[in-house]
Amino acid sequence: EIAREIDDEIRRIVENAHQTARDILDERRDDLERISEILLVRETIDAEQFVALLEGASEEEVFPPESSSDSTEEEYPSEPEPVNKPTTDPAPSPPRPGYAGGMTDMRSDRS
Repeated sequence: EIAREIDDEIRRIVENAHQTARDILDERRDDLERISEILLVRETIDAEQFVALLEGASEEEVFPPESSSDSTEEEYPSEPEPVNKPTTDPAPSPPRPGYAGGMTDMRSDRS
């Protein structure tokens, strides 16, 4: 009988917590949908930005427009910089297997 009472109490606690979570989500549904739309565009936001948006700040307030010189273009150029080619000959290929460390020419002398 004690086990049944414990199970009933745990069930009541879990059901109350579940209902509280649903109530909070229902109450904040509009804010959460607005933030999810922002996340679809921005992909990531930090905790401070999330809280500001949840408290009703506009997207423009939280994410001010960038200045005319776009910093992301400076960090990530659209054209890759050319790679300097070495001025020396490429490294010789490793010896091929065979007699005398790869000298297979010697085998033609042998019959």
